[in-house]
Amino acid sequence: MVLPFFLSAFSGFLTKTADELKTPLGMAAGVAYGVSLAVAASLDPLAATVFVPSILANLLAGKIDSKTHALGLAGFILGLLAFGFPTIALPLAFIAFAAALADEKIDLKWHYPRPFLPVAAALISVLTHSVTPLLAVLLFDAGYWVAEHVWQKQPQKEQALAVTLKSKNKKTTKTVTR
Repeated sequence: MVLPFFLSAFSGFLTKTADELKTPLGMAAGVAYGVSLAVAASLDPLAATVFVPSILANLLAGKIDSKTHALGLAGFILGLLAFGFPTIALPLAFIAFAAALADEKIDLKWHYPRPFLPVAAALISVLTHSVTPLLAVLLFDAGYWVAEHVWQKQPQKEQALAVTLKSKNKKTTKTVTR
């Protein structure tokens, strides 16, 4: 099924967007990334094996440190309640949890800022004979990096979201910030 992979990338994009925007749109992105991860986890137990422990590790590491991320956590919990909590293998989930916690606590100053979870996902993929855990993590990271690139190009984030309206009568342009 392709939907969990799409949702992984989409969640990564929305997570970075929630980081960058401290507006109602950023809060909506927070809720949406939480729900998207929950749906991906509900659809595929192997995606859940990396996402559920990652969320718990982020919570334990104190990375749920803004209103947008608190809304993401709430969206994730509500999404799991709505779509169903998947069965996950606890030994594999522990591997993902330890790796995600290491990513948040150990700063290796590498080009790839969080290397432990992708390595753990690769190990879980080998152990389960499924590429799903690795792809889910890599696609989440890819979505995050795309959003990071988009928002780096927008120094005035609020102005980047402005809508330009042309008045029919006056032939003037007004900029309205959302």
